[in-house]
Amino acid sequence: MSARAIPRKVPSGFPSGIASIDSSRASAFRRDRSGGAGLEFALIAPFLIMLLFGIFAFGWSMNAVSSVRYTLETTSRSLQLQNTLSQAALQSIATQKLQALGLQDVNVTIAIDPVSGGFRMAHLTATYAFVIDFPYFNAFPINYATTVTVPLVGS
Repeated sequence: MSARAIPRKVPSGFPSGIASIDSSRASAFRRDRSGGAGLEFALIAPFLIMLLFGIFAFGWSMNAVSSVRYTLETTSRSLQLQNTLSQAALQSIATQKLQALGLQDVNVTIAIDPVSGGFRMAHLTATYAFVIDFPYFNAFPINYATTVTVPLVGS
């Protein structure tokens, strides 16, 4: 026997020539490195990159929502400490805190209920438009609104 020709056991029902052709094709296919993986990556990569940017943009928008909520809660605390703050004063307090966090164009409104049981309830609402803007795509604004309700003790 030569070193090249190793006898193989042929499965029953196959002629001996077919088994050797199939195994030689399979081994040639396994050795072929002509760029199939690169082509597959080139087809899938844009979708994966957009998915990655989408996850990042969603996380960034959730961070913005959390920052607006935090600012609204601290502004409502200022209102609790000083019941006479006006709409403009609350807006300026919130704007200062949001600009320190890098956010702009947040609108803060206040609605105060009439006195009931010795105290009033104040409802502070903040609205914010977060715009997701990817190159080659239309800008996609997401409008968020959050409300904080606090009791106001005293007159």
